[in-house]
Amino acid sequence: MAKDDWKSKVIVYADVREEKSGIPDLLRSSNLMVVVKQLSLGDYIVSDQIAVERKSAGDFARSLFDGRLFDQAKRLAEHYPVVVYVVEGNPLRLYRYRNRVKQLTAAITTLVVDFNARVIYSEGPWHTAMIIESLAKRASRERRQVVLHKKPRLSSIRDWQLYIVESFPGIGPKTAERILEEFGTIERFVNAGIVELSRIPGIGEKKAEEIKRILKTPYKPGERKKGGTLEDFVG
Repeated sequence: MAKDDWKSKVIVYADVREEKSGIPDLLRSSNLMVVVKQLSLGDYIVSDQIAVERKSAGDFARSLFDGRLFDQAKRLAEHYPVVVYVVEGNPLRLYRYRNRVKQLTAAITTLVVDFNARVIYSEGPWHTAMIIESLAKRASRERRQVVLHKKPRLSSIRDWQLYIVESFPGIGPKTAERILEEFGTIERFVNAGIVELSRIPGIGEKKAEEIKRILKTPYKPGERKKGGTLEDFVG
């Protein structure tokens, strides 16, 4: 496809882990352009305003109860004004959660009210693809450049510290917490050696070497690439 042809297409960015779900192929069969890459947040990005997270009913319920979903929703909301959770199945109908309906309902309400998230129930991957297609086509009416790694709206030094540490490859929220708890400051983190870094659970020697390579490699001036836009992926 020529570089200029993308402008006439409805574009969806999908995380690499979603390929096995079959949803990217379903979207392609509906004539959408799907750009697959590792996303730092969300399973699908349909515009600079909308992120989509896909979950099975069971995982959605478990993550609500253990608090993981609220942490994820907070990070998504810091980057995208509209966060949509597409839940395949209905957790309220799962047998093992029938005695926790009130608790589960309260948790979903918290997700919607406190984090401004939308929850849409899906019948399965085919239905999820239809939902994502509908969101993407609606968003494409006001096409704007999609930025996959937007600077978040953060209000505290702690949030900025976590954001900076999480920006290193392979560092998620839990590992970032461990790093800052161990070193105390970002300055001590970046000055730490490979051996010190590799001792942190979740890093290891390989990630430690990659972190140090990023920190020590001299910057090469030149034209800055437009990260996170379709032009980076279309030849």
